[in-house]
Amino acid sequence: MASRKVIVVAGPSGSGKSRLSRRLGLPVLRLDDFYKSGGDPSLPRILSGPNAGIVDWDHPDSWLRDEALRAIDELCSAGTTDVPIYDIAHDGRTGHRPLTLDEHDAFVAEGIFAQEIVAAAGSAGHLLAAYCIAQRPVVTFWRRLVRDLRERRKPPLLLVRRGLALMRGQRRVVADAAAKGCRVATPEQAYRELRASLRPRTATIPGGLRQPDNHSCGATSVVVARMLRDPAWAAEIRPRFAEVVLATHRGFHGWPRRLGTAFWSVAHRLHEIEGVRYTLYPLWGVGYLSPGRAFDRLHQAARRGLFGGLYVGTRLLARHVTLVVATEGADLLVFDPADGAVRRVSREQFVGHRIGLGGWPRVWSVVVPRRSPGLFR
Repeated sequence: MASRKVIVVAGPSGSGKSRLSRRLGLPVLRLDDFYKSGGDPSLPRILSGPNAGIVDWDHPDSWLRDEALRAIDELCSAGTTDVPIYDIAHDGRTGHRPLTLDEHDAFVAEGIFAQEIVAAAGSAGHLLAAYCIAQRPVVTFWRRLVRDLRERRKPPLLLVRRGLALMRGQRRVVADAAAKGCRVATPEQAYRELRASLRPRTATIPGGLRQPDNHSCGATSVVVARMLRDPAWAAEIRPRFAEVVLATHRGFHGWPRRLGTAFWSVAHRLHEIEGVRYTLYPLWGVGYLSPGRAFDRLHQAARRGLFGGLYVGTRLLARHVTLVVATEGADLLVFDPADGAVRRVSREQFVGHRIGLGGWPRVWSVVVPRRSPGLFR
């Protein structure tokens, strides 16, 4: 295989780096796993202000740059490396894990110090692109605070103080990343540009990913969607795929389990995976789309690299949930959780209600990204 390349994704904590990296569907090297352990005497400390005396985890000296660069070099040259597992709760490393690129010829390296490796990666011939993800400071502050409180990273008052300090310093962080070779962009801008520069995503899905019971087709579809976006997570949960699917189905809200999957559960999970809002359009009744327009919306989204949900059934009842994963020419490629296969569906089959997914012939409704400025240009 030709030399593999790295996409560097930098940006302030909470700006959306991790979500963007998952959406690209490439292996991800988490640069934050290369932090020094909490007991390391070389860690920098804040010298003044309300946080004086605590470790300055936002200073590059709290991070092992050379180890991160060595991992990038091994991935680009050999396609595999061993990376640390850093646990914030334990204030240090708890082990190691293999990271393998498999058939991918590119991967993402993301973290708050990612800009520190741009020059070295470029000099070594490994760099494909470098981005600094930036949103309004107040948006970044809120997203970071919600995440850190949910994960119980530090005491709440300390998180608020740190978050306010980071918000005040965000423009400086972004300017520093730009000066070190990163293109500043919003998550959506970066996603569109990177998807255009990468090879079209394939619909290769490992065998055996079938729904474990008659009611979990929707959960199977969204779990497979996440697996396609996050190869490291896919490798982790593959041996217990059925268990994860059933747990996901139990986590769906507002609908008796034996009735299958409510559309808002599919829309919510696809939003979490893709980072864009989804909505359901029936093919009848109030707010409906014609079959032709529904097909076009699914095809347009898939060409932009976004998943879509497809409900099928009889004339009177939706019975089965499938996942549109890609396009092939004018056709859709649809993952069918009934047997784990990817099937090609033409416009004629779709409009004529002759698709046969899960044994059901009729298209009932679609779950597609909401239209937003720039998304479907």
